[in-house]
Parts: sequence; C-alpha cells; structure tokens
Amino acid sequence: MDKSGDFALLAQQSEIYHHLARLSADDQGIEQLARALANYSRKAVLIQDKRLQYLAQISTSELTNWQDILEALQEPSFLPPELHDRKQAHQVREPITQIFETCARLVMPIVTRNVARGYVSLIARANEFTAHEKMLAAQGALVCAIEMAKVKAVSVAEKKLRGDLIQAVLTQAITEADAMSWAERAGFRKTGPYVVLTLQWLGRETPSLRRLETIVSAQVKRQRGRVLSSARDNEIVALYAVNAERGTGEVEQWAGTLLQSAQLEFPRAHLAIGIGQPVTRLLDARMSYHQAAQAMHLEERLQHHKPQVYANLGVYRLLLPLSETGELRAFAEQVLGKLLRADRQDKGHLLETLRTYFQNRGNVMKTARALYIHRNTLLYRLERIRELGAFDLDDAETRLKLQLALRAHELTREETR
Repeated sequence: MDKSGDFALLAQQSEIYHHLARLSADDQGIEQLARALANYSRKAVLIQDKRLQYLAQISTSELTNWQDILEALQEPSFLPPELHDRKQAHQVREPITQIFETCARLVMPIVTRNVARGYVSLIARANEFTAHEKMLAAQGALVCAIEMAKVKAVSVAEKKLRGDLIQAVLTQAITEADAMSWAERAGFRKTGPYVVLTLQWLGRETPSLRRLETIVSAQVKRQRGRVLSSARDNEIVALYAVNAERGTGEVEQWAGTLLQSAQLEFPRAHLAIGIGQPVTRLLDARMSYHQAAQAMHLEERLQHHKPQVYANLGVYRLLLPLSETGELRAFAEQVLGKLLRADRQDKGHLLETLRTYFQNRGNVMKTARALYIHRNTLLYRLERIRELGAFDLDDAETRLKLQLALRAHELTREETR
C-alpha cells in the first residue's frame, strides 16, 4: 500500500474511532457499538464478555446458521490459544483470524488493566479479512474496553450503595424513613414484606466468595428491583421484597434456582442457603437475617442439600442452641448408642430404618418401599431395634424420645465421626 493509501486508512481509522467513542460517551451502549461495527464492516458482529456470554450480536443474511455459530462460540475451546489465558491476552496486538467449516472470524480481546474482559468478533463466510476490517476489530475492542470500564465503575458504585444499605439495615444504623429513601436510590422496591436469605459455601475446598457473588448477582438482575445482595465476611446476604399474596414460596423457589446454578457450575461444592421469616418493616430485616443465618448453619450440620427455611425448622430451632453444649451429643449417645455401634459393626442400617419408619408414620409397607427392602427384612430390623434398645415402639413417649434423639444425632454426628 502506498503512502496515500496509508493516510486514507489512518484518516478512516480516526473517523471511526471518534464515532464509536461518541456512541460510548452518549451512553448508547454495547448494542449500538455492535451495530456501528456491522455497518462499517458489512460483517456479522459478536461482542462477548469474559465468560463468552454474548453482550451484543448482529448477523448478516449470508450466515443462515447464525444460531449454531453463536452456540459454538460460547465454548472456550473455540477461542484461539493466544486468548485462553485472560491475563496474557493483553499481549495480543493484532486481531486473530480463525477459519471454521462454515465461517471465519476475526477476534480481538477487549482489555482493561491488562486482563481480557471480553471479545469482539467480525464473522463472515469469506476466509480472509482486509486491513480495514482488522482495523475495525481493533478499534471496536478499544472502545468496548472504555464502555466496559465505564459500566464497571457504575456497577461498583451501585454495589457499594446496595452493600451500605444492607449493612445499615442489619445494624439498624439508620431510621426506617432513611432506609426507605436509600432503598429508592438503590432501585429497590419500597413495599414489603421483606425476607432475608444468607448463602455460604461449605467445606474446606470451596469456590471463592466472588464466584458465589457472581452467581447471585446474575439471578438478582432478573428480579428487577425486588432483591438487593451484598457480600459480608464469608457469606452473601440477599434482601428480598416478596409479593404479599405469594408469601415466602417465591423466595424458596428463587433460592432453589440459586442452588441449581451453583451446582451446575460447581458440582462438587456444597452451598448452604438459609431463609428467614418475612417482616413488614425494612429495619426488621435484622431479625429475618438472624433467622436465615441460623437456618444456614443448620444446613451446615444436616447437609440436606436444599434451602433451609427457618419457619420449617420445627424442633431443630430448639435443639440447635444445645448442640454447642455437649448435652445434645450425650443425649443422642444415651438413647441411640447401641444402635450406632451395631450399625458400625455390621452395617445394619438400623438408624436409617428407624428414621424412615417415623417419616412414614409407622406404616410398614410404605417404609419398606422407601428403603427398597422386603417387608420381612424391615420387620427383622424393627425387632432388632426393639431388642437392642429395649424400645417399645408402640409407646408415644418412646417414639418422641427416639425422634428427638435422631435429630440430636443429625446435629452432632460430625463431632462423633
């Protein structure tokens, strides 16, 4: 290319950059940036975040398999090797060309603070891209980096506002009127009832709190001003404004969605979720928080792998405070000791049998089906339980004592292993 061609390209580059920068300055957003790139290049445009979820996508008529392309390019394996490490991607100075079976793409990392925050791609049938198109990809990535940094700054400010509000409410450092005013500025619905959820990873080797925060934030966005969340110490606290007619059922459903999302992303991790009771005033969320925390800590002991609702804890609410005293462990050992030792010695499944028997209200057939054993096997186990513990399973007082002991064992079994 001669000097006049170089000059023309530089002039065009300056013009395009100023146009894209103006779109960002006018808060037109990623979608309009993608449209501008598509208009300049006459190519399909895909802008993705760091997890390869698309932020904007503009197709062309020649790409009849666009949905297949979108699905494929969300897989990390389709990234060029130079972009696999986001911390090294800033070293890529020129857009990278990739050739696939049905299309080709020109991809450039969106870099801020020397880390790839996303990717800009121009996609077409043709296998070659011009210098003009490579310039567009580079300019697009640069302006997208500015746009992402701007969005990030706003997000950080909003996150601090939400976190400060939750902290102020839980410590009751403000008045109800100030809390309502603050909630309005944070875009949070001012009408209750309000329910608090607490979430925490369990175990020694767990994902980071930041990863949990990301999972929760993704679901918070879908609630459109009905949920605030914030990280506190090693947990996430979420404040949920429920519909009065639906009650806490919708909160439980939302918590189930969070649990499912966490399990999909981290199958080996255990996420504990506690749900408090609804309160009418925003400042009373402090009480709901303490209830949610208690339910969450109960899940840490029970490991039922489901959201624990404080209102449904029943007798556990009375037993949990005793679990730290040693009394509960002693009670479980006194009542169930012989059954525990028999189970350890010959794997008789006596505790499991007894628990299932009570869950099915003493119905032999239902209990046998639940345990996947023959009726006669169940009767043999029940007789062994009676003999070992000298239990009269027909006596109401004995049944109550055994059911309390089973729950006491659940709360203290980690300490007895």
